[in-house]
Amino acid sequence: MAEDDADKRRERHQRALAAGGGALLGGAAAGPSGAVLGALLGPELEPLVKGVWEELSAGARRRQAEVLASAIDGGIPEDELGGWINASERTQLLTGFALSAATRTVWQDKVRTLGRSLASGLLADDGAKIDTEQMIIAAVADIEGPQLAMLELLVAWRRGESLGDPLISGPLDLPNESRSRTLDGSWSVAWRVWSRELIAYARPSLSPLAPSLLGTLQRHGLVVQNDNAGEAIEEYAKAYERKFSEAIGHGVDRRVTRVPKVLNPARLVPEPTWSPTELGEQVFLRFRDAGTQLDDVWTSGPAEQQK
Repeated sequence: MAEDDADKRRERHQRALAAGGGALLGGAAAGPSGAVLGALLGPELEPLVKGVWEELSAGARRRQAEVLASAIDGGIPEDELGGWINASERTQLLTGFALSAATRTVWQDKVRTLGRSLASGLLADDGAKIDTEQMIIAAVADIEGPQLAMLELLVAWRRGESLGDPLISGPLDLPNESRSRTLDGSWSVAWRVWSRELIAYARPSLSPLAPSLLGTLQRHGLVVQNDNAGEAIEEYAKAYERKFSEAIGHGVDRRVTRVPKVLNPARLVPEPTWSPTELGEQVFLRFRDAGTQLDDVWTSGPAEQQK
């Protein structure tokens, strides 16, 4: 019964948005884009492209309505939705971000996640939380299946803590895992450190896309590349010490101040690694709590790849 009620709410919002907010996209086909169709495409292609544009506009309006329906499911009273949206310029802007993002995806799980994020922002009790939700919505807007699969790996799995552990372990009990390892309950990365080699082992399908996927996640502050400068300096110091000891062993005077050469010092630089941030975990949990299902092609591990 609850599901039927939710479907009815979605239908009502779809009709309302089609009647009142459709101009946001519907006018685009008749505006500058429509004006140049004939000039660029000719009379034969103009109806085809215009029809495609109208279909896209109708689908976009439907997804906007689904965002609002999901926001209602997330705790916004249906008859108070307009008041919550227009409570301030911040909430209006937040709603605009969520509705705009919905027009640029066909992934229903993402549309639902946008709605839940909108609800969290509208229900927030201070400006900082609203701004945080705006950052979350901006990140969600840029995430599709492959990006979320990479984020899921970095957030919900970890490498083994000892030689007796599996190479990777998970999925983790989130968010408890992130706060159970500190005395004060603050957030902890908890052994979630991932190299390209480990990513390739755990998710072979993601490996060729890793630079692009990690770049998107880094741009939104969901993952960070770890600073390995100290480890690199330590490795170089060890190599220098070995070379110096070898020189002394071959009878070179200790007073010689010439620095021993370390061959190919670049190989001493540790492989870069990435870890999730607290914001990254929040974004992942927002998708998970909205019931998002990832495609097996992105989440299959080494055992599945070998079948």
